[in-house]
Amino acid sequence: MIHLIHMHGIRCYLVSMKLKAIPFPREYGSWGILITSCIMGVALQRGPVTAVTVLALAGISLLFMTKAPLSAFVRRRHGPDLAVSAVYAGGGLLFLWPALSAVRPGTLLLLAVVPVLTIAVYALSAFLHRERAVVVEFFAMATLTLPVLFFSLAERHPVNVRMSALWLLSFLYFSASILKVKMLIFRTRGFRIANVTYLIAVAGVFAVLIAERAVPVGAGFAFLPLVENVVSTFVQRDGRRNLKRVGILELVKGCIFALVLILAAVSA
Repeated sequence: MIHLIHMHGIRCYLVSMKLKAIPFPREYGSWGILITSCIMGVALQRGPVTAVTVLALAGISLLFMTKAPLSAFVRRRHGPDLAVSAVYAGGGLLFLWPALSAVRPGTLLLLAVVPVLTIAVYALSAFLHRERAVVVEFFAMATLTLPVLFFSLAERHPVNVRMSALWLLSFLYFSASILKVKMLIFRTRGFRIANVTYLIAVAGVFAVLIAERAVPVGAGFAFLPLVENVVSTFVQRDGRRNLKRVGILELVKGCIFALVLILAAVSA
């Protein structure tokens, strides 16, 4: 009896070790952006929260979880990584199916372009060990912010300029953190110039959207947290020592952006 208990304990230990070996996405910043985007999408969908909405949230989370094992498989090419990624992807699509079936086929194909390109870019970057390249992170941000647009489509609303513009604003806002963090870590003149140039470009895009009446004027207040990005450009700080603090600050700024943008869009 004692021998059986001992053997059972060894098996449990081995199973736990195998589970720990399975890669799990621990990018808390990415989780924060994804959750914020989902909240924005649900708040802007012009419909009640239903079981389909809840299933879609679970499906999106599972699809995001495919990133870590897929990247690990491309690097190591052994272990349970590919199987784990397939399980996550299969479960995610299964949960998403009720929402996906409500989206028009043409719109669905158009929507799928962004995540498909992101997967391809991530796979290539993992193979080349360049997962932190700026272009890769921009592709990832485009996918992480897609829920802003998706939940409206899942309510059988067609793609319109307003919702597309709100997704674009979300993508532009959250992408600003990419260059800011790079600037704080590497502290080079090139990243400082890129940071300021990007912020000017964001202001220009917003001005065009306002002129075309694609978004409400009040949405501009959602971009006020980016003033801190401007200040960070001229105040020299070593971001490598305070990455956790920077991450928390960006999460708070993202929540402020989401709240103000939702209020502006709903009240317009």
